[in-house]
Amino acid sequence: MNRLMLLVTLFALLSPGWAQVTATQYQLTIDATKQPSPPARGRGPWPGSSSPGHSADLPIQIDLLVPTGELRPDGIVLGTTPVDFVITNIGTKPITLPISVNHRVPATSVLTLYLTSDAIADRDFQSTSAELRGDIDDPQSFYVLSPHQSILVHASSRVRLQAGTHSLTAHAELLRLSHGSSELVGTADSHAIRKLLQ
Repeated sequence: MNRLMLLVTLFALLSPGWAQVTATQYQLTIDATKQPSPPARGRGPWPGSSSPGHSADLPIQIDLLVPTGELRPDGIVLGTTPVDFVITNIGTKPITLPISVNHRVPATSVLTLYLTSDAIADRDFQSTSAELRGDIDDPQSFYVLSPHQSILVHASSRVRLQAGTHSLTAHAELLRLSHGSSELVGTADSHAIRKLLQ
C-alpha cells in the first residue's frame, strides 16, 4: 500500500499536467476586460523602459502573457486583443496594491498597466490596458500581496496592432493621489516578448 502511494505521488509530481496546474495558481485574478477605456494620457512617449526591471519603491516583476497563444491585429475593432499581466512581489515585505476596476469611485492610489510595441499602428499614441484603483477609505479596493506571490490581471491591448512579427513589453506605473495632485510611487517593466501578429 505504501509503495502504491509512493508511485501515485511520484506520478503526480512528474506529470506535466500537474506541473501546469500548480504553475498557473495566482493569489488573485482580476478581470479588467470590460473596464471602460480610461482617458487618453495624451500623445508622446510614456514613462517606461525598454529593459526589464523595477524602481526601488515598487519591487514587483511584471510579465506579459497572451492567453490565445497569438495576438491578432485589429484593423476594424480597436483594442480587442486579450492580454494578461502577471504581477509578482519580488521584495522581502508584503506590498499593498489597488485592485478595483470601478472608475466611478474616488481613488487615492492608481496602478496603470499598459503595452509598448513596434506593432502599434499609431506610434505616438499609447492606451491604458487596465487601470486599477484604490481608495484609502475602502480597504476592499486594495490587496496585500505577500513576497513571491502573484496576481493575474485579464485585460485588453486597447490599441490597433500591425501584422508581422513584433516585440511587446508590459509596463506598470503606481501613483499616489492626494488633493488633486499625483505622486509617482514606482514603475516596472517586463521582458519583451516576440509574437507573430496575423
